[in-house]
Amino acid sequence: MNKPKIIFSVVALFLVCLLNSTTSFAQAPTNQQTQPSYEVVLQVLTASNNAGDKSNAVPQTLSNAVKKLKTNYTFSNYRLSLTYLQRVANTGNLEFKGVSNEPNQDVYVPIFSDWTIGQLMNLPDAKGQNSISIQNFRFGQRVPVKTTSNTVNYEYAGLTMGRLNLLVNTPTVIGNLSTSKPDEVMFLILTVKPTQE
Repeated sequence: MNKPKIIFSVVALFLVCLLNSTTSFAQAPTNQQTQPSYEVVLQVLTASNNAGDKSNAVPQTLSNAVKKLKTNYTFSNYRLSLTYLQRVANTGNLEFKGVSNEPNQDVYVPIFSDWTIGQLMNLPDAKGQNSISIQNFRFGQRVPVKTTSNTVNYEYAGLTMGRLNLLVNTPTVIGNLSTSKPDEVMFLILTVKPTQE
């Protein structure tokens, strides 16, 4: 065999091998699927016995949660203070940090809020219902505390939970925190909904 034929054969073999390897790398794995995503809605209800506390009425979606709270607490008024909306995929984590104004203040005094969800997973519960398991949940605020010398110091207040289960599309009361005002409590209500897109 002459030299040009050998070179042509080697080049042709190399090109065939290269073409096969490129085709096999270009094929996407067929057994992987996109994980579903969820909207996570964390709402803060403030309960008190203040008759003038009628602002930010409670939405109809939280009426069942308020009914349950009224069986355990004697507060006469409930109002929606904050709503957080985030999105996370199944088995995902989320972390939020933000600044808000303390309600009913004449001057702007920021409150620093943060909350996290660690490993949100969609799992059927013991009855076979569609439920959500959350491995870690934390909600906290750095709240201003005014001193007599008109300075403001910040103190941290919050709630941490190790494992949490709730039904999909069901607003669930997951805990409460006291506020700086006597006879007032904040309730944390968590709702997890599958996204449509």
